[in-house]
Amino acid sequence: MPESKLSPEIAEIERRFLNAGVVPPADRARGAYENAERLLAALHWLRPQRAAAAEPSNTFSLVGKD
Repeated sequence: MPESKLSPEIAEIERRFLNAGVVPPADRARGAYENAERLLAALHWLRPQRAAAAEPSNTFSLVGKD
């Protein structure tokens, strides 16, 4: 995609693709960018932020229970 026509969202996705070494084929680039944009928009639903206080501290133990 030409640099002059990139929206900020698409430019961010292209930067992420380049950092990961992903180069979508020209005939599939538009779909790849659209899917990545949708995934990034839904990412907050897939991976919500949790504070350390919300994590259970006594769930796992290296010591066996007798």
